[in-house]
Amino acid sequence: MRRFSRADRLSEEIIKNVASIVREDMRDPRLGGMISITRAEVSKDLKYATIHVSVFGSDKEKTNAKTALDRGAGFIRGRLGEKMRVRVLPQLRFKLDDSIEHGARIAELLKKAEEESGGGQNDNNPE
Repeated sequence: MRRFSRADRLSEEIIKNVASIVREDMRDPRLGGMISITRAEVSKDLKYATIHVSVFGSDKEKTNAKTALDRGAGFIRGRLGEKMRVRVLPQLRFKLDDSIEHGARIAELLKKAEEESGGGQNDNNPE
């Protein structure tokens, strides 16, 4: 049975709680777009957490959301401290992550390629 490290368990809790805090507690108008917390990487000494955030929108919306999160890091950390009982609460750093947007773009290209190749119909397949 594989055991997960404390950093792994902490990162899962951070993802869940930061997503909740951003969605429910933050009132910054720069967070207007669709924001998802994709992952969190906690350092081995548990002092730092890099939170990867995906923002669906224009480059300006992404920049605004990143600025709002950076400015609100202290607020988020304070709320996180209320929700989690840990001896050392990591310093939060936010990093933009375009993986969801990249995946959507790939799906769009695959759909377009399938439509151009005849809709993906196979003559041997009765379905």
